[in-house]
Amino acid sequence: MRLADRRSATRFEIVGELWGSVQELEPLRVCNMAPEGALIESIAPLPVGSVQQIRLIQGTRTTDIRATVRHLSPVYLAGGGRRYLVGLEFLNVDEKAAMRIGYLMEEHREQPTQDEA
Repeated sequence: MRLADRRSATRFEIVGELWGSVQELEPLRVCNMAPEGALIESIAPLPVGSVQQIRLIQGTRTTDIRATVRHLSPVYLAGGGRRYLVGLEFLNVDEKAAMRIGYLMEEHREQPTQDEA
C-alpha cells in the first residue's frame, strides 16, 4: 500500500461527468408567518420559483416543510452588506406541519397593548 493510498475501501474512477449537490442548513430569521407561508431574512439570494426545504424548530421539536420562493427583495445594510427578504409559500402542508406552524404563530403572537385592548 502506497502512502497516498491508505483508504480501506476501494475507490472507483468516474469516467465522464457525475453531478451532485450539497445541502446546507442556514439559520434564518422569520420576519412573519401565516399558515400559507412566511417572510424570512436570508444571507443568500434564493432563486424565485425554486423549491426549498425549510426546517421549523420549536424547542426540541422539528418539522420539515417544502416551500416555493415567491419573491426576493434585497436589503442593503450599513457598511455595504446585503441580506434578502424572501417570501415563501408552503407546499403540501400535512396535519403535523400545520399544527407546528399554528403553535409557532401562537407562541410568537404579539400581545395587544392596553390602548389596543
